[in-house]
Amino acid sequence: MKGRKNMRIKVDFESQKPIELPIHYNYFVQSMIYNTIDDKIYATFLHDKGYEIDLKNFKLFSFSRLEGAFKIVGNDSNKKIVFDKKVSLTISSPVEDFITKFSTGLLKKDQIYLKDNILYVTSASILKRPKFSSFHKIKMLSPMCAYKTIRNENSEYKQFFTPFEDEFYNLISQNLMKKCKLLIKDFDEKSFRFDLKPLKVEEKAHFKPMLFKKTPIKGWLGFYTIETDPRIMEVAYYCGLGSKNSQGFGLFEIIE
Repeated sequence: MKGRKNMRIKVDFESQKPIELPIHYNYFVQSMIYNTIDDKIYATFLHDKGYEIDLKNFKLFSFSRLEGAFKIVGNDSNKKIVFDKKVSLTISSPVEDFITKFSTGLLKKDQIYLKDNILYVTSASILKRPKFSSFHKIKMLSPMCAYKTIRNENSEYKQFFTPFEDEFYNLISQNLMKKCKLLIKDFDEKSFRFDLKPLKVEEKAHFKPMLFKKTPIKGWLGFYTIETDPRIMEVAYYCGLGSKNSQGFGLFEIIE
């Protein structure tokens, strides 16, 4: 695939007043990313289709949760997260077009809209590329999710798996293999190996059920180990692990 240039950007935003968002805010962050891309044709292509392999489409970008001091307000039916006036966001992609057009948009815009909040970019920095090896310990920056779509005669539903089930790891491995087929020039499917194991995953602390435009998604934070080829590690790092990366799922940092 053309236009490979793996990159992660950390963007610091500031607002003149506290930043108020629904507790399930991923959709608004994703919308902000699409609206910032400095090429409407490319943004539409990415939003509507993305990059296709084996009848599956990948947007090939991911983002972290918003970082910053916050408090939760309201009751269960109307819970909100209110950040202080500063937040930061990490955005990751293996595609040069995406990184270039998003960065250009950040530089050009006087202000960025995140739902009803007006944000100003105070800094944007390219994060240093890690030295990838065949074994790493990782920490999830946004929840990782794995599911199967179960179709019956007149309905379908998504069955989500947990890190305590083997199928969780099988699905994440299959998903990553498709990304590698897209992104690694001489990729050999037969020699693909990817071993993801839980290091510290606790249901109470790390299970993160979420709504994305009213659709429930069950994701997991936590700490894991990965054993694989360094080139496959790199694809995982820049694309994100598991499904729904472009909705803010599956981004991790290497901790060792």
